[in-house]
Amino acid sequence: MSAYIFPHYHDSIEFVFMIRGECLVHINTEEKTVRAGEITFARCFEPHFYIPKQGAEYYVVLISSRYITPEAGMAERTFPSFMERCEHGEKILRFLDLYYSDWDPADELLKCGLSDTLLAILRQSYPMTEIRDKKTTQTFVELLKYINENFRREITLESLARQFGYAKNYLSVLFNKLTGMNLREYINRRRINAYFRLKDEHPREAVCSLAESCGFNSMNTFYRVLRKAEAHEN
Repeated sequence: MSAYIFPHYHDSIEFVFMIRGECLVHINTEEKTVRAGEITFARCFEPHFYIPKQGAEYYVVLISSRYITPEAGMAERTFPSFMERCEHGEKILRFLDLYYSDWDPADELLKCGLSDTLLAILRQSYPMTEIRDKKTTQTFVELLKYINENFRREITLESLARQFGYAKNYLSVLFNKLTGMNLREYINRRRINAYFRLKDEHPREAVCSLAESCGFNSMNTFYRVLRKAEAHEN
């Protein structure tokens, strides 16, 4: 049993270059089905996740913030989250075909040079715009980090709203927009992923014991979430 796909973030900008097929992409509060020739972009620490359809092929390119030079202009400006097919699309894919599989991941100079080159090529076709909602994104990352570290405990909208200074209803709407699910569903998915990992590590441990250690206080809830996870796989 594999784990659910989760909204995630990291200290890197991330591009997805679609080669063929389709992929549902959710970045921040935006969601779109991306097709061959199109590109997506997620800023550092911007929550995002992908659900590829069967047969989809794409390159995922992460560029750590330490490889982004001031000349790239990424501190205050950004690419669009979703970029249509452009005249340089084939050149970009040939560039990735040439270097993506053969470069030495330990070569810092090469990574820096390739990052600069790729960003320069993209800037020729996709005008950069001012970063918006930066404060909201940073706060939401802190909220997700807190949930991911404490999902085994009881977490409610009320407690999160108090801790992070949101109105309860606003937080509920924001959470749904940024993750594509409500808070309770997100927490239960975190818990069932933890259960799958523990089950692999301790196959002889009682199911009820594993479920409880992952934060499930009700076996009825556990089996409901487990059935949903199994249906998701099928």
